[in-house]
Order: sequence, then structure tokens, then C-alpha cells
Amino acid sequence: MPITEEDSFFIENIVNINKTIDKILFHASMVPILFILLTYVGVWYVPTSYAIIVFVYTQIVATVCRILNRSLSKTVQYVSMYLGLIAISGFVFLLGMKGVIVITISWAFAPFISCFYYNRRLTRITTIINFLLTLLAYWLRSSAVTIVINGIKSPLRWFVENVPGVIIEFIFVFLVTDFLSKRTYATFRRLMSINADKDGAYKRLNEKTLEQFNTNKELQEKNEYIEKLNSELNSRNAGLTENLHRVIEFGVKCFGNFDLFGVQHNYHAGKYVEEICKKLRAEGHYVEELTDEKIQQFMHSALLHDIGKARIPQSIVNKVGKYTDEEYQIMKNHPMEGRKLLEALPPVDEGRFNVIAKEMALYHHERWDGSGYPYGISGLSIPLCARVMAAADVLDALISPRLYKDPITVEEAMKIFEEGKGTLFEPCIADAVLGLKDDIIIIDRDFKTYEAADFADNLELWQKYHPELKKFKLKGKEK
Repeated sequence: MPITEEDSFFIENIVNINKTIDKILFHASMVPILFILLTYVGVWYVPTSYAIIVFVYTQIVATVCRILNRSLSKTVQYVSMYLGLIAISGFVFLLGMKGVIVITISWAFAPFISCFYYNRRLTRITTIINFLLTLLAYWLRSSAVTIVINGIKSPLRWFVENVPGVIIEFIFVFLVTDFLSKRTYATFRRLMSINADKDGAYKRLNEKTLEQFNTNKELQEKNEYIEKLNSELNSRNAGLTENLHRVIEFGVKCFGNFDLFGVQHNYHAGKYVEEICKKLRAEGHYVEELTDEKIQQFMHSALLHDIGKARIPQSIVNKVGKYTDEEYQIMKNHPMEGRKLLEALPPVDEGRFNVIAKEMALYHHERWDGSGYPYGISGLSIPLCARVMAAADVLDALISPRLYKDPITVEEAMKIFEEGKGTLFEPCIADAVLGLKDDIIIIDRDFKTYEAADFADNLELWQKYHPELKKFKLKGKEK
């Protein structure tokens, strides 16, 4: 049976995604090496035998996948596809089963990768398998988890208390990946049809003689038809980018299962980033760089600036009260952890979004005078997106409630920005925030008005599974 153009496209896509997975697996071998190095310098403790097992596993599966990917056989490529997804799932399982690092929504990485194969059945199977592996990993980890903040718990109790969150994540991941795989397959089928129509239109134009097009009207109609096809193609491509942004927003919402204030803070920060950028441009700063497209990329990237907290223990992220020096040092690792996690994000907007997201995650705690972390860089050495993100991050942290403090007023926050101009913040960015005072008061009021009920429900749910949070009260909600 002859291979159609459509079959050729999907086979070529499988080959390309297989090669990408192969690269991911080879780079994953750096994780166990990092385990050993961090253990050696005393920053982290990971059993050497466990790190070696993970390293050998990644090398074996990556090598097998690379050998299979050299074959031009359609059957071999399908085998490589299934093996690659299973290998990624196994890698995440190995990391999660020992509890060396905190694995939450990371198990959804393989299901999201499977969406790019445009095979709905494959995506469903991958999602279910990863869910079962996650449950197994949590069960294996439960045998080693007995001491928690509020006392001694049995392994079974620890497992039962953590599984509901995994189930909720599974439901959301299943629904989103199922929708994406179905939608993207239908979209590409439509694109193939449009391309076929377009090729047919050009072919007919070449086959027709100039005598058949004896009027300008006929030529104009053909040109309009081709322009319509091009417009629809551009629209479809824009739809694919929009789907990727929706996946990112979904990941941010899932972050709420890990960080009590995470979802609201990320969306608040994104809004403040947008307003600060527009104010800077209106005042004549960075006019060429702060285009409408770039501002939108800054705003969406802000949603991921704290993703590294997924690699920080929940007992620290959601601690009621101030951190100890040791806890604070652990928390300061989240920018670097966020940068590592975003390396796995597929290219968005031809990779331009990825660069901004990684810079925001890594540098948003750097300060203009060099007093920030993780690297203590200063001034224009800090990327513009991170300088804006730092101001938005501090602004929302000041005027929003946190487990370790009550919010302050916008007026009090403005005093801090006035004092921090030229030290904590770039002067023009601090001035932009100060110039937005009236707008910030309105935005903050709207946020607290519209989010109050949802956050109260979310807090009640968290308090059910985290008894240590029962002593935390929203300001204005005390009885």
C-alpha cells in the first residue's frame, strides 16, 4: 500500500520526536552525576549506589533509543517511540521512588511529550501508566517517610494523605493531554488538507494557459483564494502556539497543589509585569525592546518564575512563620532549580519564550546593587525581564498575605520602592512602580475581591491535610 503525503508527514514527525527524546535521555544522565557531586561537597546526600543505578539506566535506554533511531524502518521507529516514552517514565519513577527529591507534577512530563506524536490512544496509555508508576513510587517512598512536622505517622497514613493530590493531578493531566492530542491531530489533518488544496491551486495555475485567464478578474479571484489559504495556515499555526501557552497555564494551576499561595502569586506577578513594562515604554525607557509581543512573552513567562519551588520540600515552601537560616538557604536554591526544570520545556514562539522564562526563573531574586542571589550580579548584567520580574515579585509579596506575614498597604509598599530605588531596583523601574500607585491600588483591590472566596476554600482544603496550617488565619477572617 503506497505511503501518502500525510503518512509521510506523521512518520517524519515520529522520527524527529524520537531523536528529541533520545537527546533528553542522554542529558538526563547528568542528574545522577550532579547527585554524586553535590553529595561529595556536602550540599546534598544521595546514596552513590542509587546515583549509579540511575546513571546506568539513562545510558542504557538512551543508547538503545539512539541505535533504533538510526533505522529507517517504520516499525523500528514506532518501537523507538514507545521505548522512549517508557524510558522517560521510568526515569521520573526512579527519581520519585527514593524520595531523594520531591516529585509532584513532573510525572506528567512523558504524557505531555506524547501529545507531540498526535496519537490520542498513545497519550491516554502514557498518562495512565505514569499515574500508576507515580502511585507505586509514592508507596515505595512511604516506607521511608515516618517523621513529619507534627509527629510520627505510619507509612500507610503518609501514603493515603499524599495520594489524593496525585489523583487530582492525574484527572487534570488526563483531561488536558487527551484534549491536546485530539485537537492537535485534527488540526494537522486540516493543515495537510489545506496544503493539498494549496498545491492543487498552484498546479492548476501552471497547467492553465494564459488564454484561460483572459480577464484580470479571474486572476484576482485566484490570488484571493491563495491568500485565504495562507491566512488559514497562519491562523492554524497561531492556534498551536496558543495551545502551548494553555499547557503552561495548566502547569501553573497544578502548582497550587504544592504551594498554597503559588497560583495567585504567579498571576498577580504576571499582571504587574505587564503594567510595569507598559509604564516603562510610555516613559521612554526600552521602547525598542518592549514591543507588544515582548511584553506578552514577559507576562506569560512570569507565570513560571517560581516553578523551581516544586523542587523545594513542602515543609519549607508552606511553613507558617519565618524560616530558619538553614531553611532559607534551601529556599534560595529555587531559582536554579527552576532554570533546570525549564530546560525540558518544548520550544514556544520558536524558542524566544523559553529564553525569557529561564532568565526570569534564574535571576528574579538578583538586585540592582548586587545584593541578591543566586549569583550576586548587578546592574545591566541582570536581564531586563528579570529586573522587571524582581519588582513585580516584591510588590505582590509585600501587599499580599503570606504564611510568614500579613500584607502591608500599597502606600507602605511605595515607601519601600522609594527607598530601594538605585539599590534593590533599577531606578526607572522603581519610578514606574511608583507612578502606577493608583492603578496598583485598584488591581490589588480587584484581586482580593475576586479571589477571596476561592482562596478561602483552598485554604480550608489545605488545612484538612496539613494540620500545621490551622493556626494560619486570613487577615480579616478571624472570628
